[in-house]
Amino acid sequence: MPRVQGTWVGRAGLLSAMAAVLYLAAAGCIEEDTTEFGNPNTLSRQNLPGEAGVTPVVSGCAVNFDGGCPSFNDNIYPYLTTVGAWKCADPACHGGVSKPDIKCDTPNQCFDALTAIQVDGKPYLSTGVDPANARMLCSLQGTCTDKMPKPPAADPTPDDLCIIDTWLKCGSPR
Repeated sequence: MPRVQGTWVGRAGLLSAMAAVLYLAAAGCIEEDTTEFGNPNTLSRQNLPGEAGVTPVVSGCAVNFDGGCPSFNDNIYPYLTTVGAWKCADPACHGGVSKPDIKCDTPNQCFDALTAIQVDGKPYLSTGVDPANARMLCSLQGTCTDKMPKPPAADPTPDDLCIIDTWLKCGSPR
């Protein structure tokens, strides 16, 4: 009888060990690989700055972007035009009376105008992955200059600011 009991205990121990190994293996398979910036396998490289290996930013904004990054032409430029929510290029503002001049007849003209602006010796719009150096977001928040835009233009919403922040973190793609 000790042999039967020893065999049964031995089998139970072996079964317990196998169950533990399977559980740990399954737990390892289920766990998602995450990075600080999201899963790069689900993003299109179409809107990413630079070469392969540039890690895109997942915004957390209410709006989703193709490739994980907003683009200037589709997501930023419409706010800046004379008919946009912020009216930056309006003749009553930076399109005429106020300095610096911002001409926004086309997305490329507007982008080039923004990259030429300096605020306190730092670029208003920093191209490449250097969002901390750009003054655009802090200007819209009023943390580095007078808050923009001025009335009667609409204040940026939290989602608007999220879009700008994400776009800058993506390297300010056109």
